[in-house]
Amino acid sequence: MMKQDPFKEEPHLRTKLDEYHVDVPDFPMKLKRKRWEQLINVLASPAKNPLEPFISTTNGFIFLKMAPIAGTAALTLIQVLIFL
Repeated sequence: MMKQDPFKEEPHLRTKLDEYHVDVPDFPMKLKRKRWEQLINVLASPAKNPLEPFISTTNGFIFLKMAPIAGTAALTLIQVLIFL
């Protein structure tokens, strides 16, 4: 909470701000929802596709096709090196 007025040292800024008058409309407040409804709304909201940046480019699409193959080859190589 501010106890001092920061515009006291700036009279020019104070006069410019006093020129503007803003009418704030009175919006009715929404009723507070229950926690259960909030949880349901969070779970039901649509999710962003995490693979969208990869699918939109050709190189990303090829990467998504090759990543499982490379991962399988790496795991196989690790197992071969460990058990030899």
